[in-house]
Amino acid sequence: MPLRWIDQVPWATLRVRLTVWNTAVVLLMTLATLLAVRVGARAALFREADSVLRGEVTEVALALEALSPDTAAVVATLGRKAVSHEDRGWFTHLLTEDGKTIWRSDHCPDVVANYPPSRKDQEENVVQVKDYRYVRRRIAGREGEPVHVRIGMSTLTLDAGVNALMRLLIPVGGLLLLLTPLAGYWLAVRATKPVAQILRTAERLRPTRLGDRLNVRGTQDELDQLSVTINHLLDQVADHVDRQQQFVADAAHELRGPLAAVRSSLEVAISQERTADEYHETVADVLDEIRHLAKLANDLLLLAETGNDLPAPERQPVDLTRVATQAAAMFAGVAEEQGIGVVIRPSEPLLVAGDAAQLRQVLGNLLDNAIRFTPSGGEIVLACSRDHATGEIVMSVTDTGPGIAPEHKARVFDRFYKVDPARSRSPHGRSGGLGLSICRSIVERHGGTIAIASELGSGTAVTVRLPEAGRPAAPSPAAAPSLASQPSLASPAG
Repeated sequence: MPLRWIDQVPWATLRVRLTVWNTAVVLLMTLATLLAVRVGARAALFREADSVLRGEVTEVALALEALSPDTAAVVATLGRKAVSHEDRGWFTHLLTEDGKTIWRSDHCPDVVANYPPSRKDQEENVVQVKDYRYVRRRIAGREGEPVHVRIGMSTLTLDAGVNALMRLLIPVGGLLLLLTPLAGYWLAVRATKPVAQILRTAERLRPTRLGDRLNVRGTQDELDQLSVTINHLLDQVADHVDRQQQFVADAAHELRGPLAAVRSSLEVAISQERTADEYHETVADVLDEIRHLAKLANDLLLLAETGNDLPAPERQPVDLTRVATQAAAMFAGVAEEQGIGVVIRPSEPLLVAGDAAQLRQVLGNLLDNAIRFTPSGGEIVLACSRDHATGEIVMSVTDTGPGIAPEHKARVFDRFYKVDPARSRSPHGRSGGLGLSICRSIVERHGGTIAIASELGSGTAVTVRLPEAGRPAAPSPAAAPSLASQPSLASPAG
């Protein structure tokens, strides 16, 4: 990629960018703080100066009103006031209504003396003239025209105080800006350390090495939650890869047997001249193996279709009672040949939302297993009912076969798992060990559950629960069905 080189630049790393952003934010905040301090301090100094000047003007005004119209006494009072504030750089100015100077102190600047009084503002007000600020007040004497008194000061002294304060704060701000990148980088390193560990772990991951997990620090922060989430994902990926590898190995093992048998039969057939009957027998054996391979391939394709994580397609209402009756009728001939009785216990029409063909295959696999492991003279019971408490349709297949040992029951739904292939006595094909696995995939895809109960010497029961059409399924009991109360399928072999 054209911009891939940017990722190799050190300043493009997350921790450096966090440091830069942190420094920029602190810089802006520091500048804003210094500006706010300067403006606030200057405003506070000016407010304080205005307050003092107003007090002085009020005091002078009261004295002048008492001494008016004795001009000499008024000037003497102003002179004393000017001398008392001479060290502070204050000035005093007395002028007539039309702007003529009556008296002014030595420190009164010309720009203030020549500034005409305002005739609009009859009350006391504050005036800023260039670098000078004064408070003016109009005094109505006892006789004669009113006069204006001004007491003011240079604002340069106020600005000098503000500048002195800023000279103290600027080094502090500079030190803060110097330390901010270092502290920011240290914090960024600590904050991104879990992310760096995630990257290192991700780099080590391989399809054949999925045991590595991220360290969970126990802080319960977002990065800890991210580590937990990724670990959970890695667990699922590892489990999926393990199952896929096992599935491929099992499939290869199952396919290798029939292929070896076909190859061996054909090699024997062409090794020397054979009679027509011998060739016919060889072709029949090869055809039987091919049928087994075709069934195994179809089962694998069905597992691939039903075992994915895609949402199930839209289902139609299916009468499960009718599907069960049709499936039982299809296997009745085979059961009769084996001397096995098939009992059907359907009730009224029971509707489930699903795919009729797939549900028919579930029943076919269950009945095929039941026939395969039920001895002659045994009985298979196929029953359908409604569980009013949970809002589910319950379908069960029960046989009187030899049952399943406890150590095998936990694995009967695994792909290619066979309890004892030698016990299969069905003449209509061999089991590939995928029947119950396919049943579970189809049932779960329909939002249902499947469970098995079996005791050695007492037969086996498989129960399927599916949501009734038009109403959601309630949580089903986790316990496996009992042979005494639930009818169900026979063996876990296929």
